[in-house]
Amino acid sequence: MLQVKMKLKWLAGAVLSACLLIQSGTVGSAASIEVQGEGATASYWVKRTDNGDALLLTSEEIEAVNRKIRQPNSWLTDLAQYPETVPADDIRASMVATMLDYAEDSLPELYKNGARLTQYSFEHAKQNCNMEALPAVQQVRYAVACQRANMRLLPEVAGWLDSTAEIDSHYDNLQGTAVDPAEPMVVLAESADHQFVFARTRNYMGWVQMGSIAFTDRDTWMEYVAPKDFLVVTADKKQVHVGGAWSVTFQMGSVIPLTAPAKQGGQWTAKIPVDVNTHLSEAVVSIADDDTVHKGWLPCTQNNFIRQGFRFLGDVYGWGGQDESVDCSSFVGDVYRTMGIELPRDADKQEELMPVQVPLAALGTAERYGEIKKTMPGSLLFISGSHVMMYLGQDDAGTPMVLHSASSYYTFPGGVPEKQYIRKVLVSDLRYMNKSQVQAIDRISSIGFLK
Repeated sequence: MLQVKMKLKWLAGAVLSACLLIQSGTVGSAASIEVQGEGATASYWVKRTDNGDALLLTSEEIEAVNRKIRQPNSWLTDLAQYPETVPADDIRASMVATMLDYAEDSLPELYKNGARLTQYSFEHAKQNCNMEALPAVQQVRYAVACQRANMRLLPEVAGWLDSTAEIDSHYDNLQGTAVDPAEPMVVLAESADHQFVFARTRNYMGWVQMGSIAFTDRDTWMEYVAPKDFLVVTADKKQVHVGGAWSVTFQMGSVIPLTAPAKQGGQWTAKIPVDVNTHLSEAVVSIADDDTVHKGWLPCTQNNFIRQGFRFLGDVYGWGGQDESVDCSSFVGDVYRTMGIELPRDADKQEELMPVQVPLAALGTAERYGEIKKTMPGSLLFISGSHVMMYLGQDDAGTPMVLHSASSYYTFPGGVPEKQYIRKVLVSDLRYMNKSQVQAIDRISSIGFLK
């Protein structure tokens, strides 16, 4: 009887897995890698975790993890400890590091405003960094973002695109990341045209348009760096209305400082930064105590990783924060930050600095699956230098599944590689392929987790 029950259970799991694969396009269709139905719900995965609501890390342990991640990484910064003056050579080095490949002299084969990028435009953007105007020692300035703003690799508004195709407008090569309202930053320099500042936030550095930030004194700024009481945004995106005049958009993981530690009548009283002729002012707003916000960080549990990840399900893929959304690394970074865990912005740095790492590069496919099945839901699976996914666990058939912000994959009609843009946050297995017809499972370089 036991053998019969086990066989029936295996058959039921196999049927469910087959249904999920058919829905995702893995069986009988090459249209999509996306799993739909029950397997694309948080409830399906939460009920599969063992003791999933148990606390994984205390606040003290999370702070220790943050120190460990932050210490060796020049892109993660403890702003509260940032020096008041910085040598010009250090700022120049940071600007060059931010430029990436564009620090080289050779003209990249890119498009700007529908035409090929010219040598003049290329050189002008770099000259706009105004490096030579820096004093030998620069006094830093303190600022706060007043709206969701782009952080650019160079002080240039126009996109540098791979082609004039519409799809490439969603992949601007100058886009570094996006910063949310109330995000504090240190300002290190100003562009030659006075339209941008070179700034460093807690997890990135780059060029931000002047009109999206406001300057303040250090004491006021510290109320945004380390607020005593705050809300963390737990929705994928949240609109906060300011005085009935306008609204600002916060993305998951954003911190909104409170003006009072307790709510009144189901409402929190918070402050929103406002730019008044480049100087910081503040608007007091009421924010409902609902499931879009949480006072302080969420508890660090397996199920909270899953629940928070699924709040992005179906959202568009947002390269560097374009389209007011998340790419693969900001997706996992935002989920982790709701629990107070600060990850680097980019996937390669996330992989490099995860506290616990299991390398997979030397393993075969079966061994890779074996290691992944042993890991905890909420752990991160890295494809070196290009992608990161959040592990959900195994479905009823024992197939490991992931949640990720996916840009594209390849199908092979008639044996010819064909790129499929899917551009959304979705659940999939690890069998989708790249242009070289290699499955994701065989490209995973490591598993990263917290403990």
